[in-house]
Amino acid sequence: MDRDSLQYQFPETLNQQKRFIGLPPEEAFVIVVCAGIGLLCDMFIVMLFVAAALWLLIRHLKKGQGTWWLLNLLYWYLPTALLRLQFRRVPDSGNRHWMQ
Repeated sequence: MDRDSLQYQFPETLNQQKRFIGLPPEEAFVIVVCAGIGLLCDMFIVMLFVAAALWLLIRHLKKGQGTWWLLNLLYWYLPTALLRLQFRRVPDSGNRHWMQ
């Protein structure tokens, strides 16, 4: 019975997202990238402070919203060329009117 219970994992809520190091993916990505750059450039402590500042900025921008809200914000306000890999099948964000 114990083996069967380990086979399946159910989230506590339906909108529970995956977490890395206890953080949502976009916040963990910023911290890991900054820490990696700090290790490579031998500026680990400085880059940890940069990571903390970027983490606080992301938390402020999200204001309790989820990951998709942040991606939508980036889609509408950044140039299309920067986000072409993430948003392949959606129209250019400059086309703000639906056409029939």
